[in-house]
Amino acid sequence: MKVLCLILGVSNVSAFVGSRAFQEQRKSSSSASMIVPEFGSDFVLSEITDDKMGELVKSAAIVAAFGGGLVPAAFSANKSMMGTMSGTRAGGDDPNADKIFTASSGPALPQSGLLFAKDKINLVDVVAIVGRIKDTASIADWANLPSTKRENLSDPSNPPMWLPRGEFKKNIRKAKFTGWPSDPSTGEPVGGAELEKALGKQVGAANYPIPDSALDAVFDTWAWGSGIATPDKVETQLKNWRVGKGFDVAKFSKAAVSGRSVTGLAIVTFIVIQVTVYGALFIAPLLRVFFDIDIGFGQLGSCGENGCTTLF
Repeated sequence: MKVLCLILGVSNVSAFVGSRAFQEQRKSSSSASMIVPEFGSDFVLSEITDDKMGELVKSAAIVAAFGGGLVPAAFSANKSMMGTMSGTRAGGDDPNADKIFTASSGPALPQSGLLFAKDKINLVDVVAIVGRIKDTASIADWANLPSTKRENLSDPSNPPMWLPRGEFKKNIRKAKFTGWPSDPSTGEPVGGAELEKALGKQVGAANYPIPDSALDAVFDTWAWGSGIATPDKVETQLKNWRVGKGFDVAKFSKAAVSGRSVTGLAIVTFIVIQVTVYGALFIAPLLRVFFDIDIGFGQLGSCGENGCTTLF
């Protein structure tokens, strides 16, 4: 908003310079500077000289030449980033499939708040998924995935086995529930015997509505931010938290958070890049030209005769 005010302010000053009233004032004044009226309730531009106007025009020309396409691209990227932070996953989903939201009760999956999910992830929904997974082969027909039948494969005898997120969801929802998994450390049903007694029959039903949020949490343990899964990564994770009829909830939660943290790290990196670029192209030059303040971020713009006040 302040950058917009600066642009509007400079535009109004340029118009004012061309007016007859300003020319008369300039002839009778011994000072090369003028006070610019207040633009907004908390924003004042002062001492706009011809030199500073020229410096601003030069900086604006450089920014337009090298960063003209930055803003539209950044707007689109930030829109995508906000969607990711609100729960959208990075591809692989079937765009025509209806999203299923949780309708279950019971405790939430531990640490599920760190997964950037659109919907609550209940433990019972994860149990409904894990109870339908025996091993790597039970998740997909890996040898007949679309990626294995692509044309012009470099090695047809060893084709890429890429399982899309949407295909994984379809397969799990069609799979048969083989039984409520147990806690490896206690041998008791995951979540407790009471939870199994209350919801076991419902979870085992063929038409149980497994929500997308829980399926995404499972998929992210081996996809690590990607929209596809490979059999080697699936097998590694199953050995970690799904052995036989056991289900280690603590290890699963840690794996899900670790997988999702890749996306979180990418978001932080993207924000840092934006701060650096915008600082160098827009914010830092304006602070040098109008306020004689240097915060680093490149060399665009210059301070007055008395030099810059360096903050960093």
